[in-house]
Amino acid sequence: MSFTDRLADFLRSLMGGDGDEAGRPASPSGAGSRQRFVDPDLQEAWKELDDYMNTGRETPRSDPREQARSSTGQQARPDESLRQDYVNLEVPFGAPLEDVKSSYKRLVMRYHPDKFAGNPEKQRDALEITKKINQSFERIRSSHEGRARR
Repeated sequence: MSFTDRLADFLRSLMGGDGDEAGRPASPSGAGSRQRFVDPDLQEAWKELDDYMNTGRETPRSDPREQARSSTGQQARPDESLRQDYVNLEVPFGAPLEDVKSSYKRLVMRYHPDKFAGNPEKQRDALEITKKINQSFERIRSSHEGRARR
């Protein structure tokens, strides 16, 4: 018996059974009754361990956000025409809508024209910045809503 086989047996014994490839532990008595692990993460970990033990290399793990995008049919990246809007809102291109909303609120509070009521020149500048921020946010928000409907 090789070292890796003994290691796998040891790890399986720690987890409550001898187990098989499907992630089901054998009953302690070795009888035919089997029960399934409830934890899907544990099943995935067992499968990953078995793959590693059999091939000697790790299986690539994908990003859960990418899986969510592909399962909902959403595009991974927004339209390139929105790149400047993301810059205007001071978030990375393609940031999640929650991050965009947070930045939008922060910037509107910072540049709200009422904060500069005593200085007409600064108030005018703040009004222009606020307009640009509002337009950028609306374009990004409508883009996210359009992708969510697809």
